[in-house]
Amino acid sequence: MAHIERMQTECPPDAHKVIRPPENEVNALLCVKLDTKQCEHYGNEDFCSMLSLMSKHPMVLCDAALKEILVAGAAAAEIEPSFLQLDADGKSGNLSYMSGAVGETLPVVDLTCDDADLSRSADFLDLLSTKQIIVVDAEAMLILRSISTVYPWDKLLAGDYLRQYLKARKEVTAEDLGHFNDVRFGRIDGFSLKGEHPVAYRYLQLERKLFLQYPDDED
Repeated sequence: MAHIERMQTECPPDAHKVIRPPENEVNALLCVKLDTKQCEHYGNEDFCSMLSLMSKHPMVLCDAALKEILVAGAAAAEIEPSFLQLDADGKSGNLSYMSGAVGETLPVVDLTCDDADLSRSADFLDLLSTKQIIVVDAEAMLILRSISTVYPWDKLLAGDYLRQYLKARKEVTAEDLGHFNDVRFGRIDGFSLKGEHPVAYRYLQLERKLFLQYPDDED
């Protein structure tokens, strides 16, 4: 049995969008780069279930072995992933689907290489308007996805949330993210971080706040 908690949003999809039409267009696609070692640590079932938090149709960048695991576990996790195939230069690629279909070639922007100073991640909102694939890591996927759903209706609020993310991400260490993932994969309770690992707890709280209030209306 999977240990992942399927959090339910506190407002229905589109609840924050009914007041006025969108002002900013999102043309980019978010793709999650996955770590094979994390799958080995937490187990295939929980790993596939974790990916379902992102979407029923997650876009994924991973190696061939992990792709096989995700395909095998897709039905149980109720997901239909597609897989990013990078061109030789890594600057463009296309999505391959479980049906065998292949999408068009698009530019690729990889934000997972940006941990040192987060300078490219600071341009996240500007990147959303271009038709391209934005690669993010699993620890950022729910936060940035939620920010991308705020952006069309309120760029200023999305910018405020992005600044909160950048500040929180600069503060967390690899150890903090390890504790964060232990919560995500159901190994420990999130509240247990508050006293001993306050930085990890603040990052977790930001993710949960955005995930619960700003659902993806894709499904």
